[in-house]
Amino acid sequence: MSTWISKALVAAVLLSGCVAPGGGPATSADSTAAAPRSTIALGTVKVAGPQGFCPVPSSRQRVGNADFVALAPCSGTQGAILAATIGEAGSAQGIRLSAAVLKPYFGTEEGQRALRGEGNSDVISVHEVQDQSGAVVLRLTREGQTKVGDSWRALMQVDGRLVTLSVRPRQGGSLPRQDGHRLISRFVAAIRGANRP
Repeated sequence: MSTWISKALVAAVLLSGCVAPGGGPATSADSTAAAPRSTIALGTVKVAGPQGFCPVPSSRQRVGNADFVALAPCSGTQGAILAATIGEAGSAQGIRLSAAVLKPYFGTEEGQRALRGEGNSDVISVHEVQDQSGAVVLRLTREGQTKVGDSWRALMQVDGRLVTLSVRPRQGGSLPRQDGHRLISRFVAAIRGANRP
């Protein structure tokens, strides 16, 4: 596997879960901690959610060389959990994101470790890896002590930075496959739109 996968991509994927590093998932209480805004800047990248979702400023964290922020329904009601992880300047340099490259990678032990996260022993099953609008979208399930439904991740480049987006249901909830796929697609489009020159 090439160097960019083992270093740049793995670092981004490790941070791409919907749980904020060092904390739990964003909750509806988090979303009311500050007035919702439609976009938030992480470095040179503007993070915007699909219609009805706003970044949660209190969830913003800097971990290593990446920035993380969760997004929740702007209304403060329950809904899916979204997150964005933005790599440092130049983190996407030389990276060729494609389903053809990533699908076999996520079948390896290294790829599985990246998807699980450090110190986690859950079993990850990757069901789909697709190219979509300049991003690579994954549908996966995580099985641990409690079974979790489908979740989605998208890997893309914005302004030379590696961007990882994720969508998953709240703990104990579910997100129908069609709804999850639509939401990650709209998330990718929202990021593209917010960063259009």
